[in-house]
Amino acid sequence: MRRTLDLTATTLLAVTLTACPGTDKTTAGDATSDASTTGTTGPTTGTTGPTTGPSTEPPSTDTDTDTGEPSALCPEHTAADACCCFEAHVNLSSTVENVCGTTSLCPAVEFECSEIDETCTAADEAAVDCVLAALSAGTMIGALTIHWDIDNGYGQRKIDVYLQGDRTAYVAHKEELDASGFFEPVGLYDLREAAHFDACRAEADLQAKADCLETVVEGEASEVCIESFAYET
Repeated sequence: MRRTLDLTATTLLAVTLTACPGTDKTTAGDATSDASTTGTTGPTTGTTGPTTGPSTEPPSTDTDTDTGEPSALCPEHTAADACCCFEAHVNLSSTVENVCGTTSLCPAVEFECSEIDETCTAADEAAVDCVLAALSAGTMIGALTIHWDIDNGYGQRKIDVYLQGDRTAYVAHKEELDASGFFEPVGLYDLREAAHFDACRAEADLQAKADCLETVVEGEASEVCIESFAYET
């Protein structure tokens, strides 16, 4: 697993970047890009797309669905299906917030990793298989979260994937190590081929599955919502 982050030191920004200029900003407290939290309150309005092929669906799990009223940034959207659903907050706790509703397809995957020997463990291996199955199918609409905690908070990698039901996904991917961090470009990507995720799920070794999930998309973003940016932690 890659443990060294090539980070560019940048001046700390105290501004908020939005994916949709010219619209009103909304404040969601300490909101993050977690797939199960939108930072708004209101009735449950999230939608999920139909599943295709019972043999490719992830195993059934009990997950929480947390949706909210559309933000002023994206008033006509009740799911994370457009660039206006994403807003960057650049400060000491830099986040990319999903301001539209979302449905969690699987429990969040939480890896605990050591940088020294580059090994990871996970308390919920069923969640790992659920995420791999959802990525393989690629036909559902909803969110997946994968998080690596490195040496008890010394660093982290976090990937939020918002599946669009057509083997594409909006992705927010950040990495941190020590006092610096960065976000990859947030945007719409093509998922890796289904065979990749099927092979990962067939692995008996959890570490192999953790390594597989480090890269869930291929190529460049076909639509960039928020450009890559670095920050200090």
